Amino acid sequence: MVAWPNPMSLALSFFRFFCCTLLAILLPVLAMAAPEATPATGELCLLPALETALSQYRQITEQGGWPQVPGGPALHEGDRNDRIPILKQRLGASGDLATSAAQGDHFDGALKEAVQRFQTRHGLLADGTVGAGTLTELNVPTSERIRQLAASLERCQPLPAVLEHRHILVNIADFTLKLYEDGKPVLAMPVIVGKTYRQTPVFNGRISSLVLNPNWEVPHSIATKDLLPKIKKNPGYLGQMHLRVFQGWQDSAEIDPATINWASLSATHFPYRLRQDPGPANALGRVKFLFPNPFDVYLHDTPSRELFQKDARTFSSGCIRIAKPLDLAAYLLQGTKLNSVDALNAAISREKTQQIVIPAPIAVHIVYMTAWVDRDGIIQFRSDIYNRDPALQ
Repeated sequence: MVAWPNPMSLALSFFRFFCCTLLAILLPVLAMAAPEATPATGELCLLPALETALSQYRQITEQGGWPQVPGGPALHEGDRNDRIPILKQRLGASGDLATSAAQGDHFDGALKEAVQRFQTRHGLLADGTVGAGTLTELNVPTSERIRQLAASLERCQPLPAVLEHRHILVNIADFTLKLYEDGKPVLAMPVIVGKTYRQTPVFNGRISSLVLNPNWEVPHSIATKDLLPKIKKNPGYLGQMHLRVFQGWQDSAEIDPATINWASLSATHFPYRLRQDPGPANALGRVKFLFPNPFDVYLHDTPSRELFQKDARTFSSGCIRIAKPLDLAAYLLQGTKLNSVDALNAAISREKTQQIVIPAPIAVHIVYMTAWVDRDGIIQFRSDIYNRDPALQ
């Protein structure tokens, strides 16, 4: 790993920067008196460390960058291959492999550990095997990494301090949710975010309530673009998915789908509203978390649990699917009768839709950060899944 300043020095530098920024923008005296308040993006915006990382990657570039590892079959521990010396050079250049271990064509234990370190800090499954995904990340040029670090610095500069002692941070590019309490993560889980053509937006909100056994009012765009072709192909699809049909979006009577000429409908002519009943097949799962926002985005459960095993998780229509909805719900309902997973499961088993007010609403920050330095001084990179990182000037 690249060497970093000792933690005390880093903390002191951050403290000085934070206080100066507060003075410069004339924040209230209360904010100036709380230099340890967690930045809105938590550890994603340790600015002195980000600046140091950017400087180091520019230096790597000036020294010629790192070599491109040739394509070929996956490389595993125990292999001998003429690509392995190049792999070792590549990992040595980024500090993942010690210089003393960067010799020879043998894929030994030290190289496997280096590959795992690389995979972990690039959001990949840390299996120690150099497959297609790992090879792609290895061959991202230093210029791209510099662009990512510069983009993160730009995103961090205007962000305010989070004075709440509790808040939720969702990093879209990292596919993660973390809940912080007094600056420390107390709950973390993988998430699924929007597809590249239905991107999850960046914004701040506050969770004020949750719904157990939610029904799903299908958005018009999803009903016409995603579901209508399936209904036309298979008239039984509505019944299989427990979808009901209503006339328009106002309070209206339910319509028998057998009376509708589905073949005549299109994206521009669809005067109906679809609603999916609560249940195990419901697209929102068993829990959804509400926080008012102009994008109509919320956090929710999902029946498609297998998707959380993927490295890249861009499968939703913009909302954020979370891997541990009951854990989050139990935390938010502390002080109530539904403050445990068992109690929540018992309530869900009654199959009744309930909207529950959260005793203490919690701030939510949805951000998009593809590069940062964590609290252990490790540079982290994630793919720019939405191509949002600006070009270098």
